[in-house]
Amino acid sequence: MAAAPAVVGDLIIPLRSWMDIEAKKEPLIYPKSPNHKKSCSKESVIRKATVAYGIVELMMRSDTNNNVESLDEDVVQIDNFAVHVSKKSSRQRHQPWDDIKGVSMIYPGLALSIEEPAYLSCLMEPEEKQGQLGRYLEVEEMMTSEVPPPENSPVRTAAAAESDDKERTTDHRCYYMVAKVLYELFVNEIFPEDCSLAEGVSTVTAAATEEPAPKKAKSSFPQSLDKAELPFQRPSIVRMQQLGIPASLCLMTENILESALRGDDGQSSDDAYKSLRDVAEDLHLLLLDPDRFVFDNEVQSTENMKLRYRKEKLYGRDKEESLITDAFCRVSRGKSEAFFIGGFSGCGKSMLVNTLRARVNVVGGYVIKHKFDALSQERSLSGVISAVNQLCLMLKDRNTPPKLALLANKLRDEFGADIGLLARIVKNVKVLSPEFVSPAAAEEAGGGDKMNARSVGFTLSRFMRLVSSPKHPVMWADDTALDVIHTFLSDKIGSCMFFVGTYRDNEVHADHAVFDLMKKLESSHVPTNKVSLTGLDREDLNTMISDALCLYPRICKSLSEVVMQKTKGNPFFVLEFMKSLKDRDLLKYNFHQRRWVWDEGTIRAEEITNNVLHLLSSKMNGLSDNVQLLLKVMACFGTKTSESVIGYLMDSAEYSAVEEGLKKAVSDGFIERNRKGTFKFVHDKVREAAYNLIPESDRKQ
Repeated sequence: MAAAPAVVGDLIIPLRSWMDIEAKKEPLIYPKSPNHKKSCSKESVIRKATVAYGIVELMMRSDTNNNVESLDEDVVQIDNFAVHVSKKSSRQRHQPWDDIKGVSMIYPGLALSIEEPAYLSCLMEPEEKQGQLGRYLEVEEMMTSEVPPPENSPVRTAAAAESDDKERTTDHRCYYMVAKVLYELFVNEIFPEDCSLAEGVSTVTAAATEEPAPKKAKSSFPQSLDKAELPFQRPSIVRMQQLGIPASLCLMTENILESALRGDDGQSSDDAYKSLRDVAEDLHLLLLDPDRFVFDNEVQSTENMKLRYRKEKLYGRDKEESLITDAFCRVSRGKSEAFFIGGFSGCGKSMLVNTLRARVNVVGGYVIKHKFDALSQERSLSGVISAVNQLCLMLKDRNTPPKLALLANKLRDEFGADIGLLARIVKNVKVLSPEFVSPAAAEEAGGGDKMNARSVGFTLSRFMRLVSSPKHPVMWADDTALDVIHTFLSDKIGSCMFFVGTYRDNEVHADHAVFDLMKKLESSHVPTNKVSLTGLDREDLNTMISDALCLYPRICKSLSEVVMQKTKGNPFFVLEFMKSLKDRDLLKYNFHQRRWVWDEGTIRAEEITNNVLHLLSSKMNGLSDNVQLLLKVMACFGTKTSESVIGYLMDSAEYSAVEEGLKKAVSDGFIERNRKGTFKFVHDKVREAAYNLIPESDRKQ
């Protein structure tokens, strides 16, 4: 890769001078009371983390073989680095912390530019940039001939060159020096020498140079060390914590020091770094999402501490997401297509479908959805009619009065005297034009159910043909009334529909109607795709847990291995399993370390069910009577219940306790409230577990 030229006009400031400027600009905020720790401003932390990222990247490039053994004390020190700062004022920059443009090493004469790819900025709306702290940064080597050393630099190149004749230290000592640099960068104080640590590093270094070594050097760590249970004890890390340096940076510095004590016998903390590349990756993660991985939780009690899952993030489905997106792009060019998604309950089928919603809206399309409820007695055709009723409301909301009038004329021309038939089947067609409501239609309440499926399907197909087009494709996520769906998709006259069907492949057999539909669509030459979702792989599962715990992925690997064994990587099962660990104090937040900790051995030894339904049922059985009552009542109404129904129940003497139960069910994560004021179960399995609370004898009442 060719080196990038230095940015003309950037200021090059010795790192120590830059640190002094930062200290004056963003001083530590002193505590208001003895019980409060000092804290650092977010902008200052992000700027320093950016510089730290550049320093570590420079150190990896300081040797052509990327060997940290080539680094010595003349190289790894604050006075050997300089910061490239933009001359633009804060008003000219997007954010107050994006003035760091690069970092350079005075010796051996290396420089890196640090920048965010321009295309990422273009993808974001101005309002998104306004509150964004995270940045995806890339580094690129600069032409060192264009990067002069800063004036008044304490390190002279000639003096540094003499260090070539000095004996190089081992990588253990190098890690120690890296920790000192990061400490001084973030704290702006001289590193407090820890005698036991210095002796440990010296012992490791001396032992490494002896040939042969009569005895392997022993690490100062006890063999049974469990870092998750011990507080920070080293003077340097305690000092960082006292000054309010974020826990993630304290932990990083601690782990780098642990790497310095890693002897030939391999004894060290499991959290010790294995390479500088790992340090760089952690810093990159901190800068990418500082709100999650840098800034500590401000909650003051364990009861209020929650796992921070990314609810809208689809983990480990990049390939499937690409396939379904490509299929929709083909549909938006004017052809109908079907896409089937199989997989166990909780594997992310609905989330995969939801990834398309934004794309459908961008091209002016419509998304209609109906979820088949296996516990209800709903007729299959009513699901199709309900979805088309949704579409009518979308058409009204997204079109101007002139466009609605044009659509009404098209419907009138298409149906003629049969417009009343359409109004009987699709009640919401009246919102497109009041004249579509006839006295006969009003008298025929439920008339659509009296008609046969073929006539209903034909009528709905004519309607879909008119309202869908390449400019306004219709995406239908459904799994009911499959014969009608086949009629829609095989219509060659002009409908433009993307049907997405999801099913649980462990609950359907080879003779199920969904497979019959696939065969019919293929015989009708309708493009049909099929994917099957399985559990997450280890890396994606570890990323999911890392996000939830706001911890470095490398720290979470041991826990992820246990979770993988217990859940087989099923995303919803993982979420519920982690919640159960928290409820049982096998996973808890340590306020001293400001991080989640766990007892891996106890979790591994626990006899925990491998069935998510049993896990949910066990949890619900421990809830209060009020919460159980609420869950049982809502389960009878289906996957969702309107606010008006909840209000009606609250006013009745028999169910007045549901109000208290609702609050607890929402806070515990069983129920969520959407923007339309509807309360719904967070997942089908939650509703199924709630329904199972009802005795068999009471279910038919």
